Amino acid sequence: MKTKVFILTFLLITILLVFNVYSDQHPEDMADSTCLSCHTDVTPDVVKQWNQSAHGLVGVECGVCHGDEKNFKAKPADETCIGCHSIQVENNLAKDKSCSSCHIAHSFTVHKVHQYK
Repeated sequence: MKTKVFILTFLLITILLVFNVYSDQHPEDMADSTCLSCHTDVTPDVVKQWNQSAHGLVGVECGVCHGDEKNFKAKPADETCIGCHSIQVENNLAKDKSCSSCHIAHSFTVHKVHQYK
């Protein structure tokens, strides 16, 4: 019985590790194309949300948060946010939560949209 539990645990951990390693690989070869050249057709809702967000309004392109094809991160870690938003992270009252738990990806609430236009 212990052997079966060990083997199943080992297989589960291996599957999770393999999935985690490959989960951040960009699914397509980007060659010389930009993110928007494909995502405008593939994920138009995401592109629309980005265009209406603070990042879209000031021209922060996809790669700033998601990296390039070789260093792609589907869900960027908080350390990525800190690079540009260190003051906000320092003043965050909910330090036990990730940035994306309040700031939903691509749907950044723009409270002061007039400052971005």
